Amino acid sequence: MLTPGGTATYLGDVMTEPRASRPFMPGYGIQSPHEGSGLLPWSWAEERLRTSHDYWVCTVWPDGRPHTMPVWAVWDAQELWFCSGRRSRKPAT
Repeated sequence: MLTPGGTATYLGDVMTEPRASRPFMPGYGIQSPHEGSGLLPWSWAEERLRTSHDYWVCTVWPDGRPHTMPVWAVWDAQELWFCSGRRSRKPAT
């Protein structure tokens, strides 16, 4: 997750590794981004993205309701590729 004002590792214009952080959620028992330990490296997440073929795409309807659908996809060169119908909600957002 990249946070506003966060940093990442770049090679030219291409982001090679996002900065690990925690969401800002006061009152939920989550430590701030600068406290504690246990943040996983990008390589951990990328390995799971690369070896999976089942993903969940989460978007919202125009009225703000969530829309979540399972898709088969491929992680390739730091991009997620999946197919969908032209009239589907998934590519619309």
